[in-house]
Parts: sequence; structure tokens; C-alpha cells
Amino acid sequence: MVRPPERLAPRTTARIDAHLRRTGAVMLCHGRPWPGSALRLDVAGRRWSGLGDGWGQLDGRQVEVRAFGRGSAARPRTARLWLPDASGGVSSVGSGAAVIGTQTPTAVAALA
Repeated sequence: MVRPPERLAPRTTARIDAHLRRTGAVMLCHGRPWPGSALRLDVAGRRWSGLGDGWGQLDGRQVEVRAFGRGSAARPRTARLWLPDASGGVSSVGSGAAVIGTQTPTAVAALA
């Protein structure tokens, strides 16, 4: 994971791209897009869960992730995810792993 500088020499970009292709590696960029990247992920809406009416503890977060790019990723896709889910990982909203901590099914429905 890197944060690319504002300006990067085209020769440096080409060398890094070639290395990534040769090794089959993936580079994640934060803050700025990588020139010529094939895929971009953006986090849109965010909603926290776990708080009651003036009480409780934050125990989950729902986010909307959008993926778009070039080639096979040209068609934009959106997914709503729990970060974290009940097991501490990532799951899609509505997968059954959405009820976290003190949430009730009513609270989950309100977040959807």
C-alpha cells in the first residue's frame, strides 16, 4: 500500500508497472489514483451501528464501496459491506452476518 506523490516521473511509473506485471503483485494506492490503474475503489456512504438512544457502543460500520475502472472493470459495481461483521471480518449487508453486538433486527433494517 502506497500513497503516490503528486508528481511521478513517467519512467518511474513504467518501471513500477512492469515490476507489478512481472511478479503478479497488486499495489493499493491511498489518496491519489495511480496513473493508468485498472481498478479504483471508492467508499461512499458510511453508517455506524451499536448506539442506542444516548447509550451504547459503536460495534459495526456499514459502507458502500464502488468499484470502477478499465477493461473488465469498465462496468461500475457497488456493494454494501459491514466493516467489521460479527466475526471481525468483512461481509455484505444482508448476508446474515449483519447483526452485530447489541443490534436488533429493527436497527439493522433501519440502517439498510
